[in-house]
Amino acid sequence: MSQQFTPCECPVAGYCKRHGVEKSPHLHKLCKGHIGYFMMWEECRGPNQNPNDCVKQSENRGSHFKPEDIAQEVPKESPQLPSTMQMAKNFIKSASDHVKNGMKSANEDVINKRLEICDNCDFKIRESNRCGKCGCFLGAKTKWESSSCPIGKW
Repeated sequence: MSQQFTPCECPVAGYCKRHGVEKSPHLHKLCKGHIGYFMMWEECRGPNQNPNDCVKQSENRGSHFKPEDIAQEVPKESPQLPSTMQMAKNFIKSASDHVKNGMKSANEDVINKRLEICDNCDFKIRESNRCGKCGCFLGAKTKWESSSCPIGKW
């Protein structure tokens, strides 16, 4: 069973009343475990959503709502790497995106900002300088212009 890192309310895949969209098992897993995807649905721009038929959840909460107000469960112990198979899938997707983007590198300011964010993240595996969510080596991941944080921090 996957851990929950978002305020997703749906116990199983299917129609989500909160976001007004049908979610497959894969999309349901993303909604429960990936703050970036959860926030896309909250902002009426998530997969399978029609922005014209959607009420932003931030409007339901009033103007005081901010994405950073969403509490996330964070590991109590040192984070563990994903499975080897999952890390391979993550790398293949990242490498493919990097090639599609012309293998462009991010500029030094972007790299430094990304590294600073990662340094303060509870998912960073400090001993190996790796991300505990995707398994990537942060020194390399932060340099690819097309890269993104698996929990939406950058």
